[in-house]
Amino acid sequence: MNRIVVFILGIAAGAAITGLVVWTVMPSMMLTISPSSMSLNETVVAIEQSALNHGWMVPKVYDLQASLTKAGHADAKPMKILSLCQPDHAYAILSENENRKVTAMMPCRIGVFERDDGQVYVAQMNIGLMSKMFGGTIEKVMGQVAVEEHEMLQSILAQ
Repeated sequence: MNRIVVFILGIAAGAAITGLVVWTVMPSMMLTISPSSMSLNETVVAIEQSALNHGWMVPKVYDLQASLTKAGHADAKPMKILSLCQPDHAYAILSENENRKVTAMMPCRIGVFERDDGQVYVAQMNIGLMSKMFGGTIEKVMGQVAVEEHEMLQSILAQ
């Protein structure tokens, strides 16, 4: 009987440790943050141009600093969010009824922000990793999106 109790306790302890590791590590794996080699506005313009050059659309650029300042937060740091869309990729996913749940994550977003030291960073979701959670068409298309986003940002991010 002791061996069974030890075995069950071992499995429970292993599950708890695994859960803790996943809970601790996943946030840093789900987002990538990279320094830009340019100013904030130059970075935004470069991302927009690179997206267009790769056949993507940039339907909206949100100026979060302006929105926060308007709401009374005069000390808001410079930050913008770009919405990016590649219509063929979006259609490949959304043409399947069961995949329309991912509209909550569309279009793709890239954040550009400045830290207190003046360094500009580019933040994005780890689409490649996230795609693996869905499987099927979503995984296939979002995997390609990850490759294309990497290509778009390659010359913009500080090496």
